[in-house]
Amino acid sequence: KMAAAAAGGADPPVPCGLSLTLREALLKVLENRPQDPVSFLGDYFQNLAAAAAEEKLIPKTQEEQVSNALKQLLFCHYNRPAFSRNTALAFQILSCPTNKRKKPGLKGRVYTELLKQICGSAGPSSSSLIHKLRCWDHEAVPFGVFRHGVLTCFVFLDYVKISRRLFEVVAESGEASRTVCQALLEALQDALSTSGSARGTRCLDTASKLSPDQLGHTMEQAMKLRRNETSPLMTQEDFTQLTAPLFIQRVKPMC
Repeated sequence: KMAAAAAGGADPPVPCGLSLTLREALLKVLENRPQDPVSFLGDYFQNLAAAAAEEKLIPKTQEEQVSNALKQLLFCHYNRPAFSRNTALAFQILSCPTNKRKKPGLKGRVYTELLKQICGSAGPSSSSLIHKLRCWDHEAVPFGVFRHGVLTCFVFLDYVKISRRLFEVVAESGEASRTVCQALLEALQDALSTSGSARGTRCLDTASKLSPDQLGHTMEQAMKLRRNETSPLMTQEDFTQLTAPLFIQRVKPMC
């Protein structure tokens, strides 16, 4: 029908490129005979879209590389299955040479810059984490190292959000008693020590699941000490700077 329509000068009912794509997809189904053909086709077309996006996103500068890679990583949360595919695509984008004289591959300077971009909203508290995860400027960065660093930074962002929410519970007009903050810090440290795991996601789960009884007891003790407190108040950024090392010290360096 499409050939007849083309011969008669009429527009084909579907684009020729699409018909070829569908034919190839159906051939893949026949070749692989998956148990769930619908899911198989969904994954197949997603891979095609990712490959097409990769061709369009070849940048001219390293700044564009980092920007495009970050966009890929922000498409979904890191706990979604698609994040693995987005991480692989981001790695490919950063590994593309920006000119013909350069060889393909990701170097430490570009990798470190991406980590800084990811952790931008965490403020100065992320500097120690970046220092621990970074690679030397001209060092080749394999995908395993890249994946570890990227995932760790995203988990750290969620950890910082939890720390800030804890601060907001006790803060008044953006400031809180230093004694109360210190008590919260000790409760968080005890909870992380009890978890006995060095994984960043485990630290995140522990921090988010501090029991109300534990926090209530901590607050009660802190309020008793607060009566005699003469030290200056603490800001949210001060508190975050104190909670961040509890996470960072559990991060395993890869370079």
